Amino acid sequence: MASEDVGRNVCVSGSLPTCGAFSHATGGLILRLRTRLETHLLRQIADARARGRDDARPGVVDAVHRHGRLTVRERLTALFDLESFVEYGALAGRTTDPADEAFADGLVGGVGLVHGEPVVAASYDETVLGGTQSDRNHRKMAKLLYLAVEHRWPLVCFANGGGARLDDPMPPPPIAVSPRGRFELCDGLAELNGWAPTVAVVSGRAVDGHAAIAMLADLTIATASAEFGTQDGHVRGAGDYAKTGDVDIVVDDEAQAVATVRRYLRLYLVDHVPGEAAGDADRIADVIPENRRRPYDMRQVIGAFADAGSTLELGADWGRSMLTVLARLDGRTVGIYANQPKSPLAGAIDAAAADKAARFVELCDAYDYPIVTFVDNPGYMVGPQAEREGIARHHARPLAALHHRTVPLYSVQIRKAYGLGPYAMSGWGAARRVPEMRLAWPSVESGGMSLEGAAYLVKRKEILAAETREEAMAIRDGYAERMRDAASGLRAGRSYQFDDIVEPAATRATIAAMLRRTPRARASVKKHAIDPR
Repeated sequence: MASEDVGRNVCVSGSLPTCGAFSHATGGLILRLRTRLETHLLRQIADARARGRDDARPGVVDAVHRHGRLTVRERLTALFDLESFVEYGALAGRTTDPADEAFADGLVGGVGLVHGEPVVAASYDETVLGGTQSDRNHRKMAKLLYLAVEHRWPLVCFANGGGARLDDPMPPPPIAVSPRGRFELCDGLAELNGWAPTVAVVSGRAVDGHAAIAMLADLTIATASAEFGTQDGHVRGAGDYAKTGDVDIVVDDEAQAVATVRRYLRLYLVDHVPGEAAGDADRIADVIPENRRRPYDMRQVIGAFADAGSTLELGADWGRSMLTVLARLDGRTVGIYANQPKSPLAGAIDAAAADKAARFVELCDAYDYPIVTFVDNPGYMVGPQAEREGIARHHARPLAALHHRTVPLYSVQIRKAYGLGPYAMSGWGAARRVPEMRLAWPSVESGGMSLEGAAYLVKRKEILAAETREEAMAIRDGYAERMRDAASGLRAGRSYQFDDIVEPAATRATIAAMLRRTPRARASVKKHAIDPR
């Protein structure tokens, strides 16, 4: 054998195996070791996943259920269509220790389907380190926000938790490989605002950063027992937050909260469903009292107008002289806002009602819902209390929102509309965007101010000269009635104050016919943000 052959084929001498044989034996050993290692790692990963599931933590699950609550995974299971959830960051923990018990680092989240359409959802887990926010679960949330913004998917967040994790080591993430998104928590929610719906659900206590999620969401749903607070102990209940417009819907429990989220998202995700008229649709006129001074509940009018069982009211406990309702009309999602004559202000628009209407117009416009308004108001509130509440500034908000809207608007005036009141409900008579249709019922009356107030100006001398109070009231009321007769019913149509004066029962069919001629057009770019709370 040549010397070079010896160097190539024999390791040291003829008494040892050839290099090829040695390599084969070593390779087999390495392969077996690698297989064993991979099997060990796979078992370790599978074990870590299993330990984070509800069936592996029966004591924790029982404790949650004893408080009438759902676990984080039960919430997401109830939210998403069957077996559609794809989880992100299930193996995350407080540390990298394989035995770490901070499952998912206290935040379970991912992407699933709701009514067959993609939705991003996350739920903080109060059973894991109090559901506190850490650098690691913030990075997970950032990734979910990226997905929502990038793909225009709605985001739902169950925002119970104790705020920042005070002992979080907050290690710097490895920039090259960390699955962080473009946005952090608050700026990501702000970026998504007006681009795709965001919903926050609070059913326990939301502290600091968790409360911020609720305040930055388009829609906030809370159970009656929910609380909002700070780590220094300041706490307010959901009922208080609902009265100031910080909570949109208050429900009894988490199951009802999840069902409400699904209802809300269906209005956005599903463009058209079969719609049937309410059982009392033909009797809608019966809601209005014959006595024009008597109040009535505008909710009954909206319920008779909209598809049966389709209404979802937002902000019922705030700005109570204004109703804001999402509903369907002939299967199409619409936004309805209306004056409430049965409120303490008899439908007059104060600062809260103006804000409520403006924000609702922005929401409907951002998500391409046509708007229907029902008008019956004595105008804007005036006086010292209204001034203290900032009516001079707030009254302009619905006017500006209506001016910039891009969706169709249909207004229906039922009874009175004085001063700037009708403009807050349908926009200026001549503007960049006027209502697609202005309808009125025969009971309509309009004026620059209340007709009785106008009588005091026009008939001031006669009223002052009256010998008795009864005579003065007769002069006032007589003038008001003559002006009312001159501007209501058929005369309102003759003077073309409205596009038509319709029978109340014909309102639904008339607007539904127009909606069929103006199909939903989804904007390809974000129009504008929705004013935060």
